[in-house]
Amino acid sequence: MRKKGGVSLLGWIVITALTGAIAFVCVSLWASRQAYLREAAVTPTPSITPRTVRITEDPARPTSTPTPRLFQSGSVGIEIKQLQERLKALGYYSGETDGEYGAGTKAAVESFQALHGLDADGVAGESTLTLLYAQSAQAFRETPAPTATPESKLLSTGDQGEKVVRLQQRLQELGFYSGKIDGDYGKGTRNAVILFQRQHGLDADGIAGEKTQAVLYSDQAKPVEVTPTPEAIQVLSGSLPLLVNRQYPLDDGFAPADLVNMSDYCDSSLVKIKYKDTMGVREAVDMLMEMLQAAKDDGVTNWQVSAAYRSIKDQQSIFDAKVQDYMDKNGLSRAKAVSATRKTVADPGTSEHHTGLAFDITVPNTSSFISTEQCKWLHRHCWDYGFVVRYQKDKEDITGFLAEAWHIRYVGKEHSAVMRDRNLCLEEYLDLLMRQGTP
Repeated sequence: MRKKGGVSLLGWIVITALTGAIAFVCVSLWASRQAYLREAAVTPTPSITPRTVRITEDPARPTSTPTPRLFQSGSVGIEIKQLQERLKALGYYSGETDGEYGAGTKAAVESFQALHGLDADGVAGESTLTLLYAQSAQAFRETPAPTATPESKLLSTGDQGEKVVRLQQRLQELGFYSGKIDGDYGKGTRNAVILFQRQHGLDADGIAGEKTQAVLYSDQAKPVEVTPTPEAIQVLSGSLPLLVNRQYPLDDGFAPADLVNMSDYCDSSLVKIKYKDTMGVREAVDMLMEMLQAAKDDGVTNWQVSAAYRSIKDQQSIFDAKVQDYMDKNGLSRAKAVSATRKTVADPGTSEHHTGLAFDITVPNTSSFISTEQCKWLHRHCWDYGFVVRYQKDKEDITGFLAEAWHIRYVGKEHSAVMRDRNLCLEEYLDLLMRQGTP
């Protein structure tokens, strides 16, 4: 390569390029400096003291608040460990301080909250934490657990089990119950409860509710006050059937003689006795069994006795309950509810069930009796066994009761046959005999 003045051609080319680049940079810097000076001349010099800027908040914009502390099941960390240590120091927590908010920690928080009048939800929120770490935080103290008592459940007819056993035992201890301790809330238990309620100024509904049981199991419970037993009446001793209705009520002390417990006395293959301790006069029950045997021979079975003897006290309870039901469900006044009740329920002292000679015959697990084959057979044949269908549809104005296809009354064969043949209800039959001068 040729040299010029001791420098090669390539070297001159490099020197020329560098000189041009340096010149370009210098010109650019000079131009930028001139632009800056021109702009500075028209822009005021900023103060070295910062200005205060006033910002007006938009009232419609929600105010930001700091996120409160909140620990709950599943939370972990050093703060949970501190929480556990504080709870343990106060006696609420006995588990491991592992920094995990588990079931034990939650239970301890609930106990702390309950003792301090907070909502015991087991969540350690701001209010719980503030109180927990305050000097006023109370140490854990044991509160006595409420004593389990048998009065925690309402007991009534049909109930069974240990609570009924305890109820019967307590009633027997006080002299109100003399039946079998079998844990079955039957008629005998119900009557004992009614007697207890009456002698302690409670509503005598036969239901062992909270008030009744509270008194029964308390020191206020008094032993039974024995009243003279009324003389039992031989209801079949007269020459004429005993008449019981609103015009001819029975005395409060009335009680029939020769009652038998139908649950034990009757053949269960012929009839089901719906309620234990159902009673009936022996002769009437014997004829009922004879009649149902004849029905079985005719191929008609599946009978049930739903009601028989009722004391006047029992009837009072039934009547009162029906009146209350009309008042509660239909909004009737007491006077109107009593009037409505009297169409289907006899006043205490006026029911034929007091005699032990009347039976309500039904079919198990069937709501309507009138359309059954049992009803048809009964209305055709009961007269042959000394029974009458006591309340018939065409006799309602005379008997004072709506028709009851299921209600039969024992009057004796010599009377029932005449009443059937002459289509007479008991009131008409007795009136006829009196007019004929029959003693």
